[in-house]
Amino acid sequence: MEEAGHRMVRYADDFVILCQTAAEADEALARVRAWVDANGLTLQRADRLLQHRSASRLDPTKTHVGDCAQPGQGFEFLGYRFEAGQRRMRQKSLNALQDRVRVRTIRSRGDSLGRVIADINPLLRGWFEYLQHAQPALGMFRRIDKMIRRRLRAILRKQDHRPGMGRAKAAHLRWTNACFASQGLFTSATALGEARHSR
Repeated sequence: MEEAGHRMVRYADDFVILCQTAAEADEALARVRAWVDANGLTLQRADRLLQHRSASRLDPTKTHVGDCAQPGQGFEFLGYRFEAGQRRMRQKSLNALQDRVRVRTIRSRGDSLGRVIADINPLLRGWFEYLQHAQPALGMFRRIDKMIRRRLRAILRKQDHRPGMGRAKAAHLRWTNACFASQGLFTSATALGEARHSR
């Protein structure tokens, strides 16, 4: 692809071919079709191409050509959605993060707050480092931080033999955001502010 003048971004078996014009994209598609055929693979739904997976697990919605500067024509690649000139966190990535947090913060968990925080902090730092470049990141990270603190409050209420899921005002007053910060909870919104300030 590079010899043909196209820019390709590749990770394992996922790739995106960046083109300046629709004609270039069509030429890239023809080259990919030829390579796929020569190697005994099948390119499904290849009317037009921007992203491709090997035939054994090809998602038909992944292979297409589009103008990622236009709404509705974007593509997903490595946890991000590129569309309308923006790089957003893919909804599937956000759901995966929330699912992993839920597993570590079940209400009946009998560990101390410090142990729960020590368990989830590496996960939160890793996701932040990878997805901090999403747009708009601040609002998204604030929602994630809020969800995590609510789940921690639910654990603390359960340990205190109180009903509820940590949404009540009393829970917020008893276990404030500052309380969690003092226990070392990693918050993505704070980390984003610090990263932007250091730049």
